[in-house]
Parts: sequence; structure tokens; C-alpha cells
Amino acid sequence: MNPKKLAALAATVLVLAGGLSACSSGAGADESKTVAKPFKAWKQPTVNSSMTVDEAAKIVATATKPTTEWTGPTSGPKAVKAKQAIAYVSSDQSYVSYVNWGDGVKDAAAKLGWSVHVFDGKGTVSGNLSAMQQAVASDPVAIVTSADASALQAPIAQAVTKKIPVIGIHASAFPGPDPQLNLFDNIASDPAEIGRTQAAYVVAESNGTAKLAHMLDNSYAIARFKAKAATEPVKNLSTATFLEEINIPVADQANRIPSAVSALLSKYGKANVWITTCCDNFYPYVASALRSSNVKPDEVKLVGADGSPSAYDMIRKGQYEVATVPEPSTLFGYQAVDAIVRAQAGQEPAKFIQPTYLVTKDNVDQEGGDKDQYIPSNNFACHYANVWLGQDDACTAKP
Repeated sequence: MNPKKLAALAATVLVLAGGLSACSSGAGADESKTVAKPFKAWKQPTVNSSMTVDEAAKIVATATKPTTEWTGPTSGPKAVKAKQAIAYVSSDQSYVSYVNWGDGVKDAAAKLGWSVHVFDGKGTVSGNLSAMQQAVASDPVAIVTSADASALQAPIAQAVTKKIPVIGIHASAFPGPDPQLNLFDNIASDPAEIGRTQAAYVVAESNGTAKLAHMLDNSYAIARFKAKAATEPVKNLSTATFLEEINIPVADQANRIPSAVSALLSKYGKANVWITTCCDNFYPYVASALRSSNVKPDEVKLVGADGSPSAYDMIRKGQYEVATVPEPSTLFGYQAVDAIVRAQAGQEPAKFIQPTYLVTKDNVDQEGGDKDQYIPSNNFACHYANVWLGQDDACTAKP
């Protein structure tokens, strides 16, 4: 072949190869800067072991106010402009909170022209392990996961070795980097604040006389910590009574909750009984069991966490659940993408935790409640876009 034609053909091949590379998962990222190994862990939250009725009332008053103020990052590195692929390993796509968090990742990624591939762990340890292995094999620029990281250490370590940062959403007990579990960042509310706010509502509304039980799946580190934060103030209040902690695996709720509720009522009656929990997904089963036992909604009161649609519905209708401490659904996804942007720039994640919010019947339709989820009215999407895209939007428009 003519040398000039050979040179032209070679140039064409190089252009095509470059084009294919630009469409690949890692295109545009400066791999020399990308940090996957976690930075130093943040200081762990501390549990408030006691509170008075007056202190509880003040906590409730603060937590039920609108969350209009943005306290998150206002500066940071710009995002990579080229298309990139993120893997989202959902612990269980049948659980609405995990879906909402993933939707937040998708929304944030879309602002940058990035894509998100979802891997569903389907609520089991083996399923989560398989999903994480598939995510690592897909060679994304980063992995975001809502699965408990302690059971996924082999594939997570493999990801870190490949310079793929892993960002958890409720993947470990505390927010921030987790060097022990190889998480570049763990996005979560302050579990101590969640439990403290639950306890405060119970103490304030019962005037310090509640009889409290707590329900959880203690295979989750964050659930165990929230349980301590929610129960210690009641245990140490002389006018209140702590009944017991009830451990029920999430995957076995339908089978075990009816008998657990029956046993609770048999031992302690139903007068002034309150139940707190790690996760609102327990409560549809609890409410059904209470109805079957002819318990009136004002006799046993439920205070939840996570803020699932069922929680909003029950609070709105006055059906047993009276309050919940919701997670900021799509905001978590934006926080995760911000951690990816910073990891690719070789920077540590932003130290930001959204202040705790409490949903009651009085404010159930505010702060995203009309959509049955907690969406802070602080224009977080606009503020993050300012940082990632180098914009200077005043972010005054209603979200």
C-alpha cells in the first residue's frame, strides 16, 4: 500500500481508538490524581445518654422547622467534563429509600453528562456480594452502594486496588471516610442525632412517662448505633420505662413481626406504649399486627426513621405512626457524586452532614412531604452544580 495511504489509515485508527476511549467508563478522569484509598475517619458521633422533658421539647421544636439553609459545600474541584459511568450497588431495589438514593445519584450524574448502572443486591448478603462483584467487573469510575460494607470487603478492596473509589450510603455506622471498610466516604445522617431526635419526641410527647420498646435489624452497624441513641435517654429517665429491644431481620419481617407484637402486648399491655425503630419499613407490618390485636392508633405510638412513603401516609392519616426522622432522599445521591468529583481531583470528601429533620402530622406535607419523601428546601442541587460546573447561580429559586 502507498506509504501516504498507510499513514492516513494509521491516523484514522488512532482517531477511532480515541473516540472509543472517550466513551469508556474512565474517560476524562485524571487517573494520576484519583484517590480511592480513604482519608482519615471523622470523629465518631456521641450518644446523649440523658435528657429532661424540657430539653426534649427544645430538640423537637428545632427539628420540625423547615430546612431552608444550605450548610453544605460552596467550593471545590470542578467535575470531569467527559462522559463517565458510575455503578450503583443497591442493597435492595424493592426498598424505596435505596431507590430514592439511587435516583439522587442519577440526577446528579445527569447534570454532568455521566451515566449510572444499577446493580440490585435484592436484600440478601449473597445478592449484595454478587452485585458488588459485577459492579467492580464493569470497571466504572466509582461505585456507590447502600449495602452494608462489612460483608463486601473482598470486592471493595479489589475496587480500591483498581483505583475505583467506593462511596457508601448507609454502608457503615458513621458518616465520613471509613478506612477500616475501604470506603472513600460514607453518606449518612448523624445516627446519634437520629436516635436523639426519636427519643426527644417520645419523651416530650409522653411528658417523660413513656414505656418504650425498640425494633431493629441488628446485623446493620448503623441500626445498632441508632438503637443506643434512641433508647439511652429513656433508660436514664426515672419517670419513663424501657421495655425491650426487638431484633428482627429485614428479610423476615412479614413472618416474625406479628408474633413479636403479640408478645410485646401480652407482656406490657398497650397503655402508653411507644415503639422506635431503625427503619420505617418495619411499621406497615407492625401496624397490621396492632390492628389484628384490636389496638387503637392512639394506644400504641410508633416513631420511625428513614421516612418511607408508608411512614408519611400513616402519619398523615393518624394510623399508629406519629413521627419519623427521614433521610434526605435524593440529597444523599448528590453528596455521593460530590465525593466522586473530589476523589478524582485527589481531594478528601466534603465534611457535610445535613441537619436532622423530624416529620410529624403538623409538617407532614412540607420539605418534600407532599411527594412522600424528605427533600430539603435548601436548593442543594443548585449549590452542587455551582461547584461542579463552575457556575455562580444565586440559588434563590424554589427547588
